[in-house]
Amino acid sequence: MTDKNNDIILQVGDVLFDTDKPLDTAYFILEGSIELQLALGNKNISVNIGANNFVGDAAVVVSQKGNSENLSYQGKAIALEPVRAVPIPIQDIQREIESCSPLLKAWFASFTGRVLTVIESLAHK
Repeated sequence: MTDKNNDIILQVGDVLFDTDKPLDTAYFILEGSIELQLALGNKNISVNIGANNFVGDAAVVVSQKGNSENLSYQGKAIALEPVRAVPIPIQDIQREIESCSPLLKAWFASFTGRVLTVIESLAHK
């Protein structure tokens, strides 16, 4: 459900997303918390994500590397309490990254590489 500002409104147990491929939209949690359940290969990870944090933004990292086809994962985000979130298109985030300073771009590329190495390592163990 969305409100008049197009924010996403979830109740306890509602699913924000359930996917096996990178999303085209990330979400910024304004209120409440989400349980992010990830299955990477045969590893299962659960992370609680609260207000003032993004969820679904891993799509930015995966798309930067360009290997989203090779990444085997399942991601599901479930509301742990009432949630209000703002949808943010991944393309908007990518445009912001492209317009930032060379130093910030270099840091992001380095960070992205490390995150993908960890994800790939978890997925193949």
